[in-house]
Amino acid sequence: MSLSKKQRGTLDEFKVVFTKAAEKDLNTLDTKTKYKILQAVKGLEASPFPRGDTIKKLKGAKISLYRLRVSDFRVVYHIDGRKIAVFLIVDRKDLEKKLKAFL
Repeated sequence: MSLSKKQRGTLDEFKVVFTKAAEKDLNTLDTKTKYKILQAVKGLEASPFPRGDTIKKLKGAKISLYRLRVSDFRVVYHIDGRKIAVFLIVDRKDLEKKLKAFL
């Protein structure tokens, strides 16, 4: 039995989940910024490592953390199997301070 192209596509995709902290961060943002971030995070479901310089692996963490750049905001996430866990959504100027508190 072979799978259709549509069925294969859903098997290859990742699932994004937000932590409570990330949801709280997201809910503090204005609608336009929230939409931009949600669109970028939705793109991670198809490819958690998009081309270009929007993704960076963060150093110094015990688990593999990645940073997604969306305008002036940074989305910090971890990939676990087929699941992408979003931990933080923070303004770029506050990223270092938030990461120190998070780690």
